[in-house]
Amino acid sequence: MKVSIFENPAVTEDHAEIHCQSATDEILWAAGLLENTGKRLMGIKDGAETPLSISGIFYFEAVEKRTFACLQTEVYEVFLTLKEAEERFRSLGFVRISKSVVVNLYRVQAIKNDFEMRTLICLDNQENLIISRHYRSAFRERLAAAVSGKEARS
Repeated sequence: MKVSIFENPAVTEDHAEIHCQSATDEILWAAGLLENTGKRLMGIKDGAETPLSISGIFYFEAVEKRTFACLQTEVYEVFLTLKEAEERFRSLGFVRISKSVVVNLYRVQAIKNDFEMRTLICLDNQENLIISRHYRSAFRERLAAAVSGKEARS
């Protein structure tokens, strides 16, 4: 992909345009990333606040009325609800898979069915999560849309 940056001191607000033949999942992900660039998500670990890169988050999980952002190997507490995480980062590929988990579609490595008719997803960090039956069809629809490049940004 070709990227061009044009500096103009007269511009009062930064903006970006993407020109493409079709809106692939990579294009939509890049657009979502650009749209959310100014938004920061702070995470807390061991009493220290750390700015988190949204693309580095594998999933959000709610445990005992607290929400955590799970990265490759680290976990940070964040101050937003799962519903807020799902809505705020939808354009970056986040989708709910259970009552307590919102996962990053772009971190899913494989989908498996186990012997108890459960659907499991394996993430890039080799962690396995269970997709509840209630969210299974919505997850598959969002995944198919992301793979086909027709994921709708909201």
